[in-house]
Amino acid sequence: MFVVTNTIRIKAGHGKQVSERFAAAKGVQQMPGFVRLEVWLGEGKEGEEELKVCTVWENEEAFKGWTASESFRESHRGGGDTKEVMLGASLNKYELVVSHGNV
Repeated sequence: MFVVTNTIRIKAGHGKQVSERFAAAKGVQQMPGFVRLEVWLGEGKEGEEELKVCTVWENEEAFKGWTASESFRESHRGGGDTKEVMLGASLNKYELVVSHGNV
C-alpha cells in the first residue's frame, strides 16, 4: 500500500468550504490501483486550519498514473473562491510497513 497526503493550510473558519471541493467524484475513484480517499480537517497554527487529503493506492506506480492522467489535470483546474483562503500546501508520500486492524 502507498499513501499520499496533501496537507493544505487554510485560513481559520474556511476548512469546511475547501473540503467541499473533494466531496464530488472527479475521476480518481476510477483510476487503476486507487483504494480510497479521505479528507481530514484539523487545527493548524494560530489563525489556520489544516486539511489533510489522503489517498491510498496499491503502489506508487498507480499514484504516478493518476498524476499523469487527464482526470488529474481536470480535477485540479480552477479552484474558484477557495484559492483566496488557501495559505499553502505540502505533499508527502508513505509506504505502508505495519498495519493492525481492518485495513
